[in-house]
Amino acid sequence: MDKSITVNGLRFSPYLDREQIAAEVKRVASEIRRDLEGRRPLFICVLTGAFMFAADLIREVGITDSSVAFVRYSSYEGTQTTGEVKQLMGLKEDIEGRDVVIIEDIVDTGLTACKMMEDLGARKPASLRFATLLHKKESSRTGFVPDYVAFTIPSDFIIGYGLDLDGSARNLPDIYVHEDYDN
Repeated sequence: MDKSITVNGLRFSPYLDREQIAAEVKRVASEIRRDLEGRRPLFICVLTGAFMFAADLIREVGITDSSVAFVRYSSYEGTQTTGEVKQLMGLKEDIEGRDVVIIEDIVDTGLTACKMMEDLGARKPASLRFATLLHKKESSRTGFVPDYVAFTIPSDFIIGYGLDLDGSARNLPDIYVHEDYDN
């Protein structure tokens, strides 16, 4: 049975199912819990794509004395990165002296990740860590390596579990890969 889907006229095939995602979220959460146990971390969710991963991850980490904030950066139009990182919504919280974990949906070129690390690092947190659901190592232009990675994937275009195609498909519980993606 073909489980492919069509979104905005493009075909996508199943790539990672909800069980695989849940297992990796648990693994990453245990690493974060091990590193931050006994501290009062601030989790910063990068909107909009990381909202599902962040919710599942933060619940799974289970550190009661933690807090959550949100930022929004953008570097994509359609299926392609623009190469230009724009901050659309900044952080209002004071993070000086806090243990901060940035939660992102995907690290592709590394440009957005580097920009966030630079912006937030300048605000003098006690520690600054980066967790991502997906890491496209071979697409990196910066050499940025996240502290926590659920999946390392090739440079394919994917949707679902928070990731979108022009705003569509974020609600899918599984992740799908574009069948004819040409990066």
